[in-house]
Amino acid sequence: MTDAAVKEELLRLTKSGDLARYSYGVYYIPGKDSPSALKAIELRYIQKGNDIYGFYTGDNFINALKGKKISLDDKIEIMTNRATSGKKNVYMFEKRFTLRKPYYKIDRYNMTTNAFLSYIAMTPLSEIKKNYSILANYARREHLSANDVMDMAEHFPAKTASKLLSSDLYRSLWKH
Repeated sequence: MTDAAVKEELLRLTKSGDLARYSYGVYYIPGKDSPSALKAIELRYIQKGNDIYGFYTGDNFINALKGKKISLDDKIEIMTNRATSGKKNVYMFEKRFTLRKPYYKIDRYNMTTNAFLSYIAMTPLSEIKKNYSILANYARREHLSANDVMDMAEHFPAKTASKLLSSDLYRSLWKH
């Protein structure tokens, strides 16, 4: 089918009620198994199947490590390959959330290291020290290697490596 034919068919199915649209490019079949708004955001900006192109960052990253579920009521920040500029606020589902362009292209092989370094780069040192044990456990659990972290850290702001050293987090990269 041509792009025009696909758009026409999506419009017809949406008008008939066979499909519903969450946002640009995100459609679903209405019913009891309809995806949540948060799931629609994840499909658009984080992951679809095995294809990973984003992750939650900022407070959402650390809260997820603490076991807290992410909610639309949270201040949502997503680092995604689908962001076209450094930082952009997006409105969907009557909520505002922030998309950030990654320092290093995200894929399923580097997502854990990338998320870790992005959090370090964007978070004040005092917060990193406060959450030291959570971050150290994450580094161990995800088997983040010192070589991989330091190789990727070259693509992040210089303060990232400095924060790893100042917080002693670099030590957890060798202890697993």
